[in-house]
Amino acid sequence: MQTREETLRYLKARRQTLMDEIGCLEKTLEHLNSTIEMLEKDTVEDSMAAAAVAVPVPAEFPIGKLRRLTQAQAVVTIAKYGGGVVKAQDAKRLMIRAGVMRDTKNSTNITHNVILRSGKFERIAPGEYRLKEARPKSENDGLFRVSDSTPDSMPN
Repeated sequence: MQTREETLRYLKARRQTLMDEIGCLEKTLEHLNSTIEMLEKDTVEDSMAAAAVAVPVPAEFPIGKLRRLTQAQAVVTIAKYGGGVVKAQDAKRLMIRAGVMRDTKNSTNITHNVILRSGKFERIAPGEYRLKEARPKSENDGLFRVSDSTPDSMPN
């Protein structure tokens, strides 16, 4: 049989063990609550950002094509995918999604400067650019085609 003092020591030790477990559980609970709060906040911000970015982009551009390209190469790729025409805001959003550029206060200006400095685009409207046609000149450009046949060899 246990003495009163031994029982008291056992009960106090058990209480301390349980209090330590409760403290650990409270820390874990606090961590979980803050993580949930942060994720809910990020979800709200992401949905607000997605609503802001939800401007239609030509037929869901394959973002993987832009990875590891320079900004100028990315803009040209976007324009080629869009039939030779690119809107600067669409190009900016796609390059940000692909990781080619970061979303900063200056990213719109950077996109416009990339388009202008590349020398590969002509402006067709505010914020809208068309790839300059780089077609090779053929030998007969601007000349009439001369037939090999002579008037005598023409059928009657």
